Amino acid sequence: MKNFVTFVSILVINIWHPTAFADYKLGCGDPEYHQYIEQRFTYFEASNRRMARETLRNYNNSLQTSTNPYRIISDLSRHLKYSAQFDSLEDVQLKINQLLAHGDNLRVDQQIAGSIFDNFSNENHSLGIARAWLAYRQGDTKVAFEELLASIEIGDSAVMSSFGPDINLIRYLYYDGHVEPVLAYLTQTEAFWTGREANNLRYIWRAMIKANCKVQFQSFDTIKALELGLSVRDVSKDYGVGW
Repeated sequence: MKNFVTFVSILVINIWHPTAFADYKLGCGDPEYHQYIEQRFTYFEASNRRMARETLRNYNNSLQTSTNPYRIISDLSRHLKYSAQFDSLEDVQLKINQLLAHGDNLRVDQQIAGSIFDNFSNENHSLGIARAWLAYRQGDTKVAFEELLASIEIGDSAVMSSFGPDINLIRYLYYDGHVEPVLAYLTQTEAFWTGREANNLRYIWRAMIKANCKVQFQSFDTIKALELGLSVRDVSKDYGVGW
């Protein structure tokens, strides 16, 4: 009987104290987790620099060979999100001006067609993110946060509804200690980024932020939250094997 009571007590402790199963015994403050996050950020920077080179090459190819003005605009706007992180401030501003010039050069019927399809929402989002990066790199956090939130005042967007908004900037904002604009950004995405996956990611990220955990803002966080011992549901069960 005594052994049974002991077993039940241990079971209750494990149920109500998820850190008993945590891979990181010190939770969000575990040095091993912090080291993991640093490694992830090294990866993110390398990946984003590579994307900056690839998207610039794609834009230059479109500029030289494509007769489709929408593709040229799309390729430059995609490049801007990466260029704004690394290129000189002057170069980024020149690319922003070039993107706006491409838009101004559209014929009226092309502008109407673009507005009907998606109101250039994805391109406007990329432009807003680039402007936010530009302000942030210059130390103007007020303008950076304003541009960040303005970038997702987009209405309906087929692309962003499916794939979600830019996450790179809020990843670094949160890393630098700017919590409120990140939370505001996540809340504002609810207007267009919907569905189970989007809701689950926001749920996990908010739980991690509330617990003052470092966050990488990727789907890996759904696993890491459990490994850190946070009291969150296992959202991976909402998806098929391998999600």
